[in-house]
Amino acid sequence: MSESEAEKELRRERATAAALKARAQTNVPLDTPLECIVTTVEESFDLIVVIAQLGEGLAGAYVKLPRWNVALIAGKDAAVRRRFTLAHELGHHFLGHGAGFDTNSSLNDEVDPDESSANRFAAEFIAPRPAVERFISELEDDSPTLEMVCRLANHFAISPKAARIRLETTEIVTDQGLLVRLDAQIDDHQAKGCFERLGLEDRDDLCRMPLGQMPRLPAEARGSALADYLAGTIDAAELAAAIGSSSEQVEDALGRSVL
Repeated sequence: MSESEAEKELRRERATAAALKARAQTNVPLDTPLECIVTTVEESFDLIVVIAQLGEGLAGAYVKLPRWNVALIAGKDAAVRRRFTLAHELGHHFLGHGAGFDTNSSLNDEVDPDESSANRFAAEFIAPRPAVERFISELEDDSPTLEMVCRLANHFAISPKAARIRLETTEIVTDQGLLVRLDAQIDDHQAKGCFERLGLEDRDDLCRMPLGQMPRLPAEARGSALADYLAGTIDAAELAAAIGSSSEQVEDALGRSVL
């Protein structure tokens, strides 16, 4: 049975509240951007972050193993996409959703309740309303232009599209015609030129790890069977034997996603 509009709004509010609760578990003030989401997640939650070459079409996954809860992030994606995907997988973890895989389509799914909730959680966790409002209030020119979108995106290390959506969901920009025009400019790849003109550079954090240096693993997972599996030196059956699981369970959790 499909959700009513009232049920959807209640679910969105709960996801937002959960994200703010999650931010309270970190040592980052609510009106301040995250310096490194990977470090913040691993220091604050029972979740390890793996950035690796995943299967075609996959952006990320939330996996439960005997020793760890794992957020798998696609190394092929740009750093801004990796950050949002990680926040999305944290949303699945924090909201109590089951393990699962995320494609580029599911990361934009506003129909599936779990995916929609994880998206709302991710946006609020990365760019909480107080932080967005503070940033806009400190701009010399707060005109709702593509330049504002790019500066906001750079401040939170997210994509221009995510920044534009955040301006809408925080109700800083409510003019639908203007929002459509901003979308058109972003879709026309004008944001790249705007970033270059303003001299804006992406944040240098763990999400910017080059593909050739992957997989990225936390210290406690290095040298483990999981690390060997991700590196391709052992197969699903060998990983299963090491963690006391079955090869079918390993393949269900990891085999479809890791090249």
